[in-house]
Amino acid sequence: MEKLGTVKEVLGADMIVSVVRDSACGDNCAACGLCGNSREMTVRLKNTKGFKRGDRVRLVSEDKKVLGNSALGYLSLTALLIAGGVIGGIFGGDWAAFCGAAVGLALGIGALKLFFKDKIDIEVQKVEN
Repeated sequence: MEKLGTVKEVLGADMIVSVVRDSACGDNCAACGLCGNSREMTVRLKNTKGFKRGDRVRLVSEDKKVLGNSALGYLSLTALLIAGGVIGGIFGGDWAAFCGAAVGLALGIGALKLFFKDKIDIEVQKVEN
């Protein structure tokens, strides 16, 4: 995976990089309406090379790692959502199942944030103008 971005902000040892997401509709966003008004997304990364605000950068990561981490994230969130719903359903009715699913999903999101916090392996390279 390779994305071009711009350093928007430097926060101590970290930086905020703005990148443009790929569209799911072949860049015909007006036709499908799924992209919304902006395809811009920000990523917080370690600033190990001393980038400054406005620098153009290339974010590089292995496709295999990106796809593996995505699969792990989606599968674990789905499993926790279902498990929470089933456990809630056992102890109560429909509302308990709904609440259990919501709690399972929230726990999954929190766990993934902790798990992937330092596991994202993205190389940042400066792009010469």
